[in-house]
Amino acid sequence: MTDTVWRRGVADWVGGMKPKKSEMWEAPFVVLIVGSIAFTVWFVAAKGYLPQPFFYGSQSMFTDWTASVYYSVNPGAYTSFYSVYPPLSFDFLRVFSINSCYRYDDIFASRECDWLSSVTLLSFYLVTIPIVYVSLLKVNARTAIMRTVAICLGLPIVYALERGNLIGPCFVFFVLGEGRFFKSARLKWVALATSINFKPYLILALAGPLLRRRWRWLEGCAVAGLSVYLVTYAMEGAGDPITVLTNIGLFATSDPRGIFERSTYASSFIPLIDLLKSTFPVMYFVGSRPMELLDWLLPLLINIGRLGVVACFAGALVKPKVVSTSRLSALGIAYVITTQDPGGYAVLFLLFLVFLERGDRFFTVAALVCAYLLSITLDYIVVKFSHEIINSYLTNRVVGYDLGVTVGMLTRPALILLLEYFLVAASLMDFHRAFAVGARPSRQFIGATVDA
Repeated sequence: MTDTVWRRGVADWVGGMKPKKSEMWEAPFVVLIVGSIAFTVWFVAAKGYLPQPFFYGSQSMFTDWTASVYYSVNPGAYTSFYSVYPPLSFDFLRVFSINSCYRYDDIFASRECDWLSSVTLLSFYLVTIPIVYVSLLKVNARTAIMRTVAICLGLPIVYALERGNLIGPCFVFFVLGEGRFFKSARLKWVALATSINFKPYLILALAGPLLRRRWRWLEGCAVAGLSVYLVTYAMEGAGDPITVLTNIGLFATSDPRGIFERSTYASSFIPLIDLLKSTFPVMYFVGSRPMELLDWLLPLLINIGRLGVVACFAGALVKPKVVSTSRLSALGIAYVITTQDPGGYAVLFLLFLVFLERGDRFFTVAALVCAYLLSITLDYIVVKFSHEIINSYLTNRVVGYDLGVTVGMLTRPALILLLEYFLVAASLMDFHRAFAVGARPSRQFIGATVDA
C-alpha cells in the first residue's frame, strides 16, 4: 500500500513537471540557447577567442571586476574613477578580492594575481542556478526548467560573467528579493535593498509595490536600503549621495565609453543615436537615406515606449489590483533600460520578471518570445571594418579577429523595446477590461512579488 502511494506521488510530481502542449513552444528556444552556447564553446576551441556579441577586447576578460577593485583598494573611486554606484560595490569587491594584487595600476597583472576574484564570480554564477530555478518552480513548475536554462545560459548573464561585472552578484540578491525563494518579507527587503545598492537604477523595480500601494513593503525596503547604504558608506568613507548624483550626471552627459564599445551590446538605441550624430562615417556604409530615417524614427520609438509605461502606471494608480506587482516592476525596469544605456546585460533583471509570466495570452507569449530571443548567444557581422591581432586571455595565444557592425547591434535593442511594447499592450488590455467590467486581480500574471 505504501509503495503504491509512493509511486502515485512520484507520478503526480512528474506529471506536474511536464509542460502542457500549449507550453511546448518554449522548448525549441531552449534548444537554440543551448546550441548557441555549444557553438561559442566550439568557436573558442577552434579560433581561440570569444566571438561577437562578446566584448571585442579578447584579452580583457574579467576586467570590469579588476578595474573596479583597484579603486576599492586605492583612493579615487569617486574623484578619479567617477563611480556612479553607491559604496556597497567597493566594499564587496574589497572583501572578495586579494587586495595586495592591486598595488599597481595594471589590471592584467592584477587579474593574474587575484585568483579569489575568479572564484567569487564563478561561485555567484553557480549559486544563481538553484535560486532562479526555485523561484520559477513556485510560479509554474512545468516551465521552470526551460526558463532557468534561458536565464542561466542566456547571453545577458554569460556576458556579465565574461566581463566580470557586478551584475552577477547583484542578480542573486535581486532574485532573492523579487522571487519566492525566501518566505520572510524581511529577508526579501534586505535582498532587494542590497541589489539596489549595487545598481541604483533597480529602484524602479519598486514601481510595482508603490503603484499597488503596498506601503509596508515600501517602508521595509526603504529602511533596509538606507541601512545597507549607511553601513557600507561608513566602511568606504566615500560615496555620499551628492557625489554619486554628480557622477551620474557627468556619466549621462559624457559617457567615458567609446561609441562603438557602447554599441556592441546595448540595452537601447541611445548609443546608435549618438553614433549617427558622431563623426564616424556611418553614411559611407549605409547611405544617407537610412541615416535620415533612423535619425527621427529611433527617438520616436523610444518615446512611444515611455508613453506606454506612463499610461500603465497611470492606470495602476486608478486600478491598483489589475496588473501584478512583478509586471509593474518589469515595466519600471524596461523604462530605464530603453531610455538610458546601462549595458545590454542589464536586461537580465527584466528577463527574470518576464519569465514569471504564465504566457497564456498573445501579448505575454510575444514578450516571452522576445525574452528567449534575447538569451541566444549568436551574432553575425554584416559590415567588417577592421582586422585586429591580439593576445587572447582564454587560450593564451595570439589570435586575429574581425571587428565590425553586427546584426545584434540593431536587433537586440529592438527586441528589448518590443518586449516593453508587449508588456504595455498586455497591461493596457487588462486595464481596458477592468474599466469595462470592474477591477479584478489579473490571474494570468502571477508574478513572484504579488502580495508576497
